[in-house]
Amino acid sequence: MIKSFLINNIKDEYAPDSALFDEWFGSVEYCGDAEITIKVVTPEEMRNLNILYRDKDKISDTLAFPFDNLFVGKKIILGDIAMCANKINTDSIFFNKEKLERWAHLTIHSTLHLLGYTHDNKIDQENMENTEIDILRKFDIFNPYEI
Repeated sequence: MIKSFLINNIKDEYAPDSALFDEWFGSVEYCGDAEITIKVVTPEEMRNLNILYRDKDKISDTLAFPFDNLFVGKKIILGDIAMCANKINTDSIFFNKEKLERWAHLTIHSTLHLLGYTHDNKIDQENMENTEIDILRKFDIFNPYEI
């Protein structure tokens, strides 16, 4: 089972608590004990991460940083996810989605990246999106790609 380690020092934006992240992580098929760190960041922090790691001067909603075989005891640390609360909450309005649904979708999307999923080509993109849709359906969240 995947558990969360949440770091959130942002007080003026909505962000889910660790129990919700754990619920979403628990819906992803994974054998063994694992942990993902979620850091809720400001737009400035996200822009700096994008510049540093992707050479892009922009604000993303999320970034996933997978680890390769990092174990703490018998628990594997899958990686880190940076999530920009302001961007996610603003985009939820733009895409006419509930904030909670948008957070759930992006959490699942980022988790799948940590597990090796990509959307670099049409086949991989369809596989990843279909997996996201199937997982989100467990929470009565409908296809996030239908706007």
